[in-house]
Amino acid sequence: MMNETEKYIRALLQQQGIAVPQNFETLLRTFAQTEDNINHVKSIRLLQETMTTSWQLIARREEINTMQVALPNGIAGKPYTAHFSFTTYGLADITASNLTGFEGSGLEYNPKTKIIQGLPKRSGDIVLNFSYNFEGEPQGAPVNTRKITIIINPDPKSLWKNIPSNAEDAYAKADDVAETASFLGKTLVAVSKRGRSHANNGGFRDDDYAFAKLPSGWGIIAISDGAGSASCSRKGSQLACNAVIDYFRQNFTTENTTLLDAAISSYPDNASIKNKVQDIAHPYLLAAAKKAYADIAAFATSINTPVSDFHATLAFVLVKQYGEGYAFFSFGVGDCPIVLADTSFKWVKPLNTLDVGEYGGGTRFITMPEIFTNAAFEGRFNFEYTASFPHLVLMTDGIYDPKFEVEANLIKTEKWQAFFDDLAGNNPEGITVLLEAGNATITERLSEWMDFWSPGNHDDRTLLLIF
Repeated sequence: MMNETEKYIRALLQQQGIAVPQNFETLLRTFAQTEDNINHVKSIRLLQETMTTSWQLIARREEINTMQVALPNGIAGKPYTAHFSFTTYGLADITASNLTGFEGSGLEYNPKTKIIQGLPKRSGDIVLNFSYNFEGEPQGAPVNTRKITIIINPDPKSLWKNIPSNAEDAYAKADDVAETASFLGKTLVAVSKRGRSHANNGGFRDDDYAFAKLPSGWGIIAISDGAGSASCSRKGSQLACNAVIDYFRQNFTTENTTLLDAAISSYPDNASIKNKVQDIAHPYLLAAAKKAYADIAAFATSINTPVSDFHATLAFVLVKQYGEGYAFFSFGVGDCPIVLADTSFKWVKPLNTLDVGEYGGGTRFITMPEIFTNAAFEGRFNFEYTASFPHLVLMTDGIYDPKFEVEANLIKTEKWQAFFDDLAGNNPEGITVLLEAGNATITERLSEWMDFWSPGNHDDRTLLLIF
């Protein structure tokens, strides 16, 4: 049997192309058994092992230094946490290490838990120094170093400018408005904010709203969203809301609503008269909608401008208490939802059907005269009666789009539960809007809440809540 020295010598000779004749076998065995050759083979093998180990260390060091270690990106001003897991990044053979270079970044590193966390102070690259040793290196070996980068992206909100609109413009209006009022024994809070897309270039708030308590005991609330593509839509939305309020102030008097009040008072015990109730109210709602169109058209004519330049949606609702119940009459053109949501979220009742269409192409405006002659026009009116007062919500698409996404979600109780949970503080910003009568900070908090971030949704936002 060949010993290790003989095997090595035979392999070496074969590698060199030297054949060993059969009659030289005994001579080769004798050659391999000499003390000098045994020592030579041992020395060669030791040198080979030394060279192999040296190469493996060099190769592993280069591998560590060039491998991709992609720690998660962060956002300036947003909490950051990352686990620098050696196993995850293929560094399980690291025996000692440190990660430095966090000075002034807002981040810190815990070497025991290998957790990086903090609040990044600014956007840009945080270039860190990773010093380490790994398995196989001799004791006391020099420390290896490489760079690891954390990318901190700017907060998307910070990229948007907030340029004030031109206060001297003929149709100037406040960029942001917020107010609260007592409304039919309830609390009304209204906030209307210019969208980021308009603020970024100094544009105007196109949304508008108005409300009033009428001497007849009714309340009227109107909301409108001016079309972004129409140059005078901010004026159109204002004219539309004001026209509705003016009409009902002048015409929905105690004398004129006597017949309607009598019908509604008997309605809870006789639901079959719903059509009669609607027939009595319908002419008033229709006249208010027509006045909105007429006022805009007259204004446009007075300045020799197309009515289409004033394109604006319009939705309004009349409210009155009858004993323990409440009556609601509504009208809507466009995509501003009016919704009743039970305070226990057992039911929801949209008071209007939205003109949305595919890709928003179905949006209609009160400035389109054809809506008044369209076969579907009667479907724009609605009447509801509730035994108790639910949440009454009016909003423009700046709220509706990011919070509900599609019209079908407006009838889902779970979506409304989530919406009011959001208002109650279940949101990334942790802003709580306390819906309680007498809350002195409600407009401020609701205004803050309405600055929520939603990618791609930067339109004007208007929200009216009655509770």
